[in-house]
Amino acid sequence: MKPTTALLAFLLVASTAAVRLSSQHPANKACKTYFIVTEKDETTVNLNMIGLNEPQGKWYKKHAGEFPSICLVNGDASGKRVTVDGASESYIGSVVGDAPLYSIAWEEHKVFVPDDNGGHYAWSANGILSRWDQTKQDFVALAPIHSTNRTIFTSSSTSLLKDGLQEVQNRINQ
Repeated sequence: MKPTTALLAFLLVASTAAVRLSSQHPANKACKTYFIVTEKDETTVNLNMIGLNEPQGKWYKKHAGEFPSICLVNGDASGKRVTVDGASESYIGSVVGDAPLYSIAWEEHKVFVPDDNGGHYAWSANGILSRWDQTKQDFVALAPIHSTNRTIFTSSSTSLLKDGLQEVQNRINQ
């Protein structure tokens, strides 16, 4: 299933529903920018889940230092994945405050990859990078994010997260 206009609109609405930012100061002084991750695909049974999946969480635990001023914010204080409806807007607002907030909304799906043996199925991830606009009180789409890692051995969602964070870093450095 490729992202459709309806899915793209839905991902923006889902991210918006999760966040109504307050104007408090960020909790962690090292964090200059925050990001939130929302997944909606067959793995989540089309529920909008805020937070990192297991492969992303393992990667982020090892590599968060590569993006020292960009910090993850979860849907609530538990740090676990939660549905958009189960997210705590006040918690997110208290962590992020007035700092920039990016959203990486994504889906992962199987794709057929032709090869010399006839082909195989692999996972591919696609998403949207958005940034919270305080004036509009909404996320504004900035760019598509595509995982080009089509392998059966690693998680395409992890590649997508890395690509998304690199794009955020590039935008901060501009």
